[in-house]
Amino acid sequence: MPFIDRDFINDLSNKVDIVGLINKRVALKKAGKDYKACCPFHEEKTPSFTVVPSKQIFHCFGCGESGGVIDFIKKFDHLDFVEAVEVVAGESGISVVYDQTAKPADSRFKRFNNLMMELSDFYQSQLKQSVTKKKAIDYAKKRGISGSIAKRFELGYAPSGWGNLYENYKSNEESLADLVTMGMLVSKKDKKSDYYDRFRNRLMFPIHNSKGNVIAFGGRVLSSKDNPKYLNSPETPLFSKSKELYGLYHCRKYSRRIDYILVVEGYMDVIALHQQGITSTVATLGTATTPAHLQTLSRSTDTIVFCFDGDKAGRAAAWKALQTSLPVITAGLVIKFLILPEGEDPDTLIKHESSKSFTKRIEEAQTLSSFLFDHIKSEVPFETIEGKTLFLEKSASIIHQVSYPIYRQQLIEGVAQTISQDVSHVEKALTQSALSKPPAFDRQVNEINDFTDPTPKEVINESAGSNIKGLMSKMISCVINYPSLVNDPESSGVIEERAKKLPKSDVLMELIHSAQIEQDITKEALIKPYENKNMVFSRLKKLSVMEPFLSENEAKIEFISALTAAENQQQRKSTKAAILSAKTHAEEKKIADDISRRKISSFFNKKS
Repeated sequence: MPFIDRDFINDLSNKVDIVGLINKRVALKKAGKDYKACCPFHEEKTPSFTVVPSKQIFHCFGCGESGGVIDFIKKFDHLDFVEAVEVVAGESGISVVYDQTAKPADSRFKRFNNLMMELSDFYQSQLKQSVTKKKAIDYAKKRGISGSIAKRFELGYAPSGWGNLYENYKSNEESLADLVTMGMLVSKKDKKSDYYDRFRNRLMFPIHNSKGNVIAFGGRVLSSKDNPKYLNSPETPLFSKSKELYGLYHCRKYSRRIDYILVVEGYMDVIALHQQGITSTVATLGTATTPAHLQTLSRSTDTIVFCFDGDKAGRAAAWKALQTSLPVITAGLVIKFLILPEGEDPDTLIKHESSKSFTKRIEEAQTLSSFLFDHIKSEVPFETIEGKTLFLEKSASIIHQVSYPIYRQQLIEGVAQTISQDVSHVEKALTQSALSKPPAFDRQVNEINDFTDPTPKEVINESAGSNIKGLMSKMISCVINYPSLVNDPESSGVIEERAKKLPKSDVLMELIHSAQIEQDITKEALIKPYENKNMVFSRLKKLSVMEPFLSENEAKIEFISALTAAENQQQRKSTKAAILSAKTHAEEKKIADDISRRKISSFFNKKS
């Protein structure tokens, strides 16, 4: 994401017409020197929404929403801050001034975006013109997709044949190379200079980013003989399935208010719900929900509702989504779960019940805490003493994953109430669970070897430090690809001080020092000093290829996130050692209380 010049942002509000920009979205009426309308952010019959052009602000006397033009566009169009600034400037005919000190965006991106838009147009035209279009149209009709919805989602058709794209672009070597980079052409194994189309004989679903740019495609087979049933673009510089959500752009564009976002499992679920007027819907792209997905969703809504089929696989996916959600929950974020009747999915259910009935299901979805307790109850003989003991143990290990202290305390009290025990007993169980393995979500980091030649003893104990190694690899990859991350005069000293406290951080520290000494150093020059250390150099070369690709700002966030996670893991190890050294329950309790106080203190420091 680009950095916009701070002075430009400060001056922008004085250069635009707030009345004109808001009037495009809400019909304003003159009222003396000001303008009025019914508020777009809450239901009302008497206008209480006022725009004051002399001060370039808006205010609603009904719900209290207020701010400047950027605030309005951000909330009404469901955009993040940078996107809102770009929209305000663009609609006012003003060119955005970006921070010249920031690393410029990769020049290839504009070319990639233009190419993907061309392909989207091509697939849409084939749905209208191809001689084999009938099977795609018949399939769309069979699934109940209307023409207007097909147009809204820009559905297309990849015709039969292995070389439709190749034939169109074979005279342009740069475009051919870009098509390979975007995953739309695949090199033949026996002839690397020859290619074939990835998508053939499929109904095509363009995948858009939050700005509406086509960044990837999904394709659905039209013949039962073809596999796989659904096929997505691979990871590319534009597309990472662990970060993108199908339909998020359409959710923001076609929903006047986003009171919640429903997360479903497939393209057709999103499209079927849109067709019935339920537009606050997105789908993951062939992957389980990730923390990055949750962070993206939380920027658009305060309520996330996961929707899963009622079969065993659906419930397992729901439980996995719950575990992913626990560390991400923050103040104001509500997460719910909607489990559909067995054998149903949103696409089938919405076809034989009204949108009103389906909306009622969403409104009555289970809260995370309710789903959590019900799920654990179903796994134990809850009516027995042994069952309640298991319930307490399982609950404690799950609550251990929650980082938001206030919600964590509420869950502890909920467990105590469920098993009719004192809160102190639950807190003791939670303290004991800290002695067990780190939670599953912390063990999902990709493992790689350490940056030193391992001794046999280290090989035996390798799994014990795999988290730190994976996090260290993330940080090293970010520094190699963007050395400027550690050159900020305001933060470089703090980063260096934090990083050197981590175990086995020698290589990371050396890279940081090199990047700080020579500010314009290239990635090749950064890793060159390790050429004589074959194993280390080989690993650094692998990490110099960033997969998935991250922008400089994303890499900065990734680096800080990995650094914080590594510090937290070290803290957990220290806590475990302290608890093991405690000789009495009173000492254990004192250690647990100290940990809770530190977390709560840290939380309020962050808020302030």
